Amino acid sequence: MTEIEEELWLENLRLRQQAHYYQNLHARALVKQQEQASQIEVLKAKVAELQKRLFGRKAERGFSSEAWVAKRRLHRCRGQQRGARGHGRRCRSTLPAEDVVVEAPLAQRICARCGLPFEAAGTQAAHEEIQWEVRLVRKRYRCQRYRRTCACEGVPARIVAAPPARLIPKGLLSVGTLVEMLRWKYKYQVPLQRILGLAQDYGLTLSAGTVCGIWQKLGPLFAPLYLAIIEATRRAGRWLMDETRWEVFVSVEGKASHRWWVWVVVSAISRVYLLKPSRGAKVPEEFFGWEEQTQTCRFSGQLMVDRFASYKFLAVALWLAFCWAHVRRDFLMFRPGADAAGQDWADQWIERIGELYRLNEARIQEGRDLKAPALPAPFVRMDVGRMNRPEYVQTQQALVQQVATLAQARDVQLAQAALPSPRRKILESLREHWAGLTLFLDHPEIPLDNNGAERAGRPAAVGRKNYYGSGSVWSGQLMAMLMTLFQTLALHGVDDRGYLTAYLEACAQNQGQPPNDLTSWLPWNFKAAAPVPPTPTARAP
Repeated sequence: MTEIEEELWLENLRLRQQAHYYQNLHARALVKQQEQASQIEVLKAKVAELQKRLFGRKAERGFSSEAWVAKRRLHRCRGQQRGARGHGRRCRSTLPAEDVVVEAPLAQRICARCGLPFEAAGTQAAHEEIQWEVRLVRKRYRCQRYRRTCACEGVPARIVAAPPARLIPKGLLSVGTLVEMLRWKYKYQVPLQRILGLAQDYGLTLSAGTVCGIWQKLGPLFAPLYLAIIEATRRAGRWLMDETRWEVFVSVEGKASHRWWVWVVVSAISRVYLLKPSRGAKVPEEFFGWEEQTQTCRFSGQLMVDRFASYKFLAVALWLAFCWAHVRRDFLMFRPGADAAGQDWADQWIERIGELYRLNEARIQEGRDLKAPALPAPFVRMDVGRMNRPEYVQTQQALVQQVATLAQARDVQLAQAALPSPRRKILESLREHWAGLTLFLDHPEIPLDNNGAERAGRPAAVGRKNYYGSGSVWSGQLMAMLMTLFQTLALHGVDDRGYLTAYLEACAQNQGQPPNDLTSWLPWNFKAAAPVPPTPTARAP
């Protein structure tokens, strides 16, 4: 090999090495570019999701596809339907009646010729209307004194009637006034300052400190009843659970912010609200009586939750079911930032989940226990006899087939190497929670979603919006107690005004302490006293 050939050979070798080097750089750049493109796609989806959460409509209806919206338009509108038979005028006989006689003007009651007056000759019905009268009254109790009229020995010469029992010694507000204020605040979520403004409009000026001082004394009266409802709820055996944020504006050692949490537990007999400083697993541990050593719970049953991590440890001790509405929400939240192909992909999954709901509802209708009293939604009672009928078996098979179709579509799509990262993330979450999502197949009494708990959390969300939270721990605990009472009373159709009045009057009779036996005061056991029949109102002649 000549010197020139050797130089050319070395040059060729160097160029080959450089070519391999740049090829490796190019390959790595392509991989990095693909990773960056995938990250950009994920970030775009995240930005779209956050923008939708911050600026978009809160209802999931706003995320729906055009096909879904068009399908909804085919359904009937809310309210009275055109051509449907109405219910007519309602009977208002429960309201006290008051007759008002309308006098004719004096000029019309005198004869224009002779000047003699007309005489009254009965009345004629005109119309009826409802008048809302609100007034504040100072009730001054005066105890009747009695003097002896006999000469018997050992009998006091004078006696005085005992004053009515008072809930709070030297308290300014009556039981009825306290009940109305509590209803405004914790049932209708009206801020305290607005309640005081309404009172001032009717001539009563109160300071917020006076009312808060009275309310603080009510906490120990409601606490035993609240704990009894919690204990009964723990034994219910079937629950829905959710949590929402709540602000408590106090400084707590070891806690950097004012963020607390209202945990909602829904059962067939109650709606329980728990105010806790943490969103961690300690709350469900405490509620269900978790034993770390044995990995069991004191109270067992079926629990429906979302996919929040604080619940997942309960899967070894409870029937832990996950929510299909949250799965559907994943696809709804994916749509706004996706291209046309991605939106079609999401719409297909939304339609599959909708069919799952339809088939499950058909199965429940075939197996529902029609003889037993209905449970509040979303709880149902199933009849074993009806579940053996061919109609039920057919709906069960259709539901199992639909679940298998969902699983097959999920696995086929996850096997695609080119599946975009946001889609893969949604499907991997679906696969991870599949056991809890399909628990309803063998247990038809388990609902498909956790919407019942989310609806039960709305009073806390409205209160947070209207008055931001609680100014102290005791007021936050009072909020949890009274929301539990109001929502549980509504569940059982009990008049909350009559219930709270009777309960607080019983506390007053018990020297300002809760009744010794709370069994009859549990909302599902409460029987209101028979109302006194109204005195007939004499009609004008």
